[in-house]
Amino acid sequence: MIFIFSDFGINGPYSGSMRSVVMRMAPAVPVCDLMVDAPDRNPKAASYLLAALCCEFKPDDVVLAVVDPGVGSTRKGVVVQSDGVSFVGPDNGLFEIIMRRGKDVSMRTIDWTPDDPSASFHGRDIFAPVAAMIATNTSFGTSPMAAKDRNITAQGWPDELAEVIYVDTYGNLMTGLLAQKMSDQLLLNNQVIFGARTFSDVNLGEGFHYRNSIDLCEIAVNCGRADQQFDAVIGTTVAKHRLDDNNL
Repeated sequence: MIFIFSDFGINGPYSGSMRSVVMRMAPAVPVCDLMVDAPDRNPKAASYLLAALCCEFKPDDVVLAVVDPGVGSTRKGVVVQSDGVSFVGPDNGLFEIIMRRGKDVSMRTIDWTPDDPSASFHGRDIFAPVAAMIATNTSFGTSPMAAKDRNITAQGWPDELAEVIYVDTYGNLMTGLLAQKMSDQLLLNNQVIFGARTFSDVNLGEGFHYRNSIDLCEIAVNCGRADQQFDAVIGTTVAKHRLDDNNL
């Protein structure tokens, strides 16, 4: 399959334009819009989210991932191979966490370009065609990329991100932390949050943290909105809460 992960949203032509290239060039390959509302212009948060979503992929899948606020700059386009899955997109940290957690990993820069690519839409003009070429075993130009040449800023990111990285349609808060023990307490905007297995295990209107379906620590409110109750957005810090002194 070809999976598409982007921050383009459902409005405007961007998601459809990029998808159409993939479908036209690889008509026999199923295409899944995995996510079109990835963290907006935020490769760091998106990197942790995309890594968690790797549970959806199988060997030989291709992931077209575009969260690219630096489009048209000197940042390179890359193909990352991680445990049999190909990831295509910008070298801006988006694949950093995937590369750390993978066992068999390599990265190559994309040398192929069309005759007249847009400076502001590499998702459509470069990354989508490359994803389709990989899926159809069509050759195109690449060059090896050494680990030292990867995005320098991203290499300083932590292995887990103690921040909110995504707010879903229900107001639930996904964090960049791997799932915590239910006995752990978290602190979010000076509010202590206890763990539970699922929504029905807490009272209506009560907040809690739990292990979500992609093994991230998620904060929710039973039949309520955690983003409003805890006044949180993407980037809000989350921390473990110590019982001894109530400090972070």
